[in-house]
Amino acid sequence: MTTNKFNIWALLALLTITTLSSCETDEPDPEEGEEGWTGYVLGLRATEGDASADYIVTADDLMTGTITSEGQGIEQAGWSYYTSLGDNYFSIGYTLNECIGYKVDAGELYLNSKFIFERIDVVGELDDETFLAIGAPWGGGSYDCQLQVVNAEDVAITNTVTHPIYESFYFVDSLNEEVQLNAWPTSIYRADDKVYISLYPLHGTSWETPVVDKAFVSVFSYPELEYIKTFEDDRTSPIGYYGGQPSLVVDDEGDIFTISSSSYFAGFTHVNQPSGILKINAGETEFDEDYFFNVEEDYGYKILNAKYVGNGKAVARVSNADEDISRDYQWAAFGNYDVLKVVIIDLDAQTLTEVSDIPVHAGQYQTPYLLEDGKVYMSIRQNETGEAYVYRIDPETATAERGAEIDGIELQGIFSHK
Repeated sequence: MTTNKFNIWALLALLTITTLSSCETDEPDPEEGEEGWTGYVLGLRATEGDASADYIVTADDLMTGTITSEGQGIEQAGWSYYTSLGDNYFSIGYTLNECIGYKVDAGELYLNSKFIFERIDVVGELDDETFLAIGAPWGGGSYDCQLQVVNAEDVAITNTVTHPIYESFYFVDSLNEEVQLNAWPTSIYRADDKVYISLYPLHGTSWETPVVDKAFVSVFSYPELEYIKTFEDDRTSPIGYYGGQPSLVVDDEGDIFTISSSSYFAGFTHVNQPSGILKINAGETEFDEDYFFNVEEDYGYKILNAKYVGNGKAVARVSNADEDISRDYQWAAFGNYDVLKVVIIDLDAQTLTEVSDIPVHAGQYQTPYLLEDGKVYMSIRQNETGEAYVYRIDPETATAERGAEIDGIELQGIFSHK
């Protein structure tokens, strides 16, 4: 198995733009309104490679027909991440550093406003009106992150704080000296007056990950975004991985469960700890010493990302630990190979159940999950067949039903509009 280097470096080669701006277009006649339309707003990756095309589209249903950009939707300028807040939907480019906000009128998308950013690499909701967009240091020239507060309705950055999210050093034998590592943010969760940010250390120019023997979470105050502390745990590896993967899972009680992949498939260059789940009790800024779900040892899987669904359960993507064994398989979870399965995790009982109705499939950047009415919707693509479908998962029965066909590679964003 070899790595598709084009896809990796195409993603990493982001533009650096330092001017912030915004613009607006006229909204549709409010008398026409969107009242009565319920459906879905989707980020659709129609093609890949050097001809990659992303679209933001709408659909009335996820379980029938075909999801397509043909005759509808708005083409994006290359690859994009997607997020939403309320009735605002965002396309965040990584081939063009532009965040575009959309709204929906009677099932049709229209541009609300947009702004230019220097970097955005992971986002997380702060409240009903704002989300945090973190720009990570890249290229080894800086060790600061940009913590940017974005107003969803105005589609504008309203506050920026520049600060490292973690500082670490690593001794390089060939240089006979310590070098400072970058800290790459992977997930964000705000609880009351604290913002939790998971991360992994990496070398900014080589993308080596030499420090993989601990899990790290940094805490900032809210709303000031002042650095408070970083806490760690040596029972597993860094939390999350590249591409904004969901790796902080919050249950009904406000407890945070953290996902550590310890995986070459996820892009790590070194692995020396088991993949597993740690717990941060609600309001605390330390890991629970009495909780560790060693997924790799107990079930032979590496857990990559997850979505909490209620009743102490989460839907997760996993890989077989006996296949994820060396750097020859690095980045395999990013779409080039069919290496992933879907499972149901019981966080309290520390059990895992495979969803056998979903075939072994390819991974993706960001990995969107939609939770609606107790069911989870996912985009599933098989490289072997070249086919992609929406699957609806029942976490209580660990079963799944195949839904709409995806006319393209995958869905990069799945949002419910009501």
